[in-house]
Amino acid sequence: MSSLPTLNRKIKTIVSPFHELLCSLHVLYQPEHHSKRLQWARSLKKTMPIALQENILSLGELSDGWIALLDLPDQTGAPISCNQGITMLCKLPDAEFVYLMMNQKVTLSTIVEALCGSASSNSGALINAPMQILIENLGSVRKLLIETLITYEQDYFRQEWDYIQPWMNTTAAHFQDSASRTPEKALRTLHPRLSAENGTLTAQKAHTYYFPYETLQQVFVFPSSFIFPHLLIGWNEDTLFLPLAVDIPGQVYNDGPPSDLLRQLKALSDDTRMRILKILWKGPHCTKQLAPVLGISEAAVSKQLKQLTEAGFTKSERKGNYLFYSVHKESFDSLIVLQRQYLEQ
Repeated sequence: MSSLPTLNRKIKTIVSPFHELLCSLHVLYQPEHHSKRLQWARSLKKTMPIALQENILSLGELSDGWIALLDLPDQTGAPISCNQGITMLCKLPDAEFVYLMMNQKVTLSTIVEALCGSASSNSGALINAPMQILIENLGSVRKLLIETLITYEQDYFRQEWDYIQPWMNTTAAHFQDSASRTPEKALRTLHPRLSAENGTLTAQKAHTYYFPYETLQQVFVFPSSFIFPHLLIGWNEDTLFLPLAVDIPGQVYNDGPPSDLLRQLKALSDDTRMRILKILWKGPHCTKQLAPVLGISEAAVSKQLKQLTEAGFTKSERKGNYLFYSVHKESFDSLIVLQRQYLEQ
């Protein structure tokens, strides 16, 4: 029997101030990816102390652009005020705090071992630079995070929330009403890369994810005036978390492409750089190895590698007297998403 008749009872729309605060910090961290909020971010930064802006950037580097922290309020399945969210962060045990900040990309057991100084060689290989910074400076990072959230909420976000809340509530009510009557149709309106049909909800990001209705007990939908054009999804065993874009009247739309997208496309528009990437895709090489294969000098290779590294496509690791370059393959996945996000706006 189809699970479609019960789908509408699984959908719950949640207007959560703390969720929206974190989304707004993501925009401040990466404003060029959000055309409808770019002017807001630029205007706000003109009034914001440089120290606070730097804190937002540095904490964003440690929390996947602030997106990692969304799991904390979203998992509750209920509206969370900003004060409640900050209190929850204060009370998190150290290992769970690191686990949250790392966007659950490393297991709790690995984090516990690292915090105890007993990481094995296998688990130690999973500890990247942001996680190492977190572990070595856990107390100061958490303190900085809490202080930044309190200052930002009181001095900047609170006024914005008072302004956008009526549209958040109206959009949420309209969507919930639509979902109660035609749930598949309502879900399809959430994002261009989200579809719901034939008993399955499909989300297209760098990879395509499939969620059969029958496996879902709850679908939590979070309105946000900040997060579009991202298809921000999360899930656990039987719960799916989805975004609902909220349009605010009077927003200035900027239709220019993000600078990092242009930088990546430019990096890929050269024959030599593409040849370098093809070689590095098979394994790390140093400039001394690349130069004779490419038929150019080591200095010329270094110049091309510098542009590829600045675009995020390559990374380096020193081994003895040489820097060995390898491809950052995740960047090619994110490039696909970044192009779609720009074209869909």
